[in-house]
Amino acid sequence: AMEIVENEEDLRSYMRTAVKASSDHPVLVDSYIVGQECEVDAISDGEKVLIPGIMEHIERAGVHSGDSMGVYPPQTLSQKVQETIADYTKRLAIGLNCLGMMNIQFVIKDEKVYVIEVNPRASRTVPFLSKVTN
Repeated sequence: AMEIVENEEDLRSYMRTAVKASSDHPVLVDSYIVGQECEVDAISDGEKVLIPGIMEHIERAGVHSGDSMGVYPPQTLSQKVQETIADYTKRLAIGLNCLGMMNIQFVIKDEKVYVIEVNPRASRTVPFLSKVTN
């Protein structure tokens, strides 16, 4: 399970619980970036990349990004940020030699775009974008 800790005491407590749950598996510790979340589902043939749209999350996710509500087209992302997201998506798809669908999740903080997850599959946004883009 994922946990956001804000001090050393909370970290120690979480690590004790995590190790008890599974001492055979590693625990990933990473920085948490507070910002605007969005995601892209793209389709690539290895040379060209189609980006049907950017889904902007409009509320904080609970445990999973699927717990949040999203809107298309994005309502608060600047044109520059949207262009950066499209550029990163294309470069990741080609660089990872993606064939077919992929999903990329981003966080934007102070107009800077961070890639937080890349998955070689479609996500929940595909049926939404299919419906709204015809």
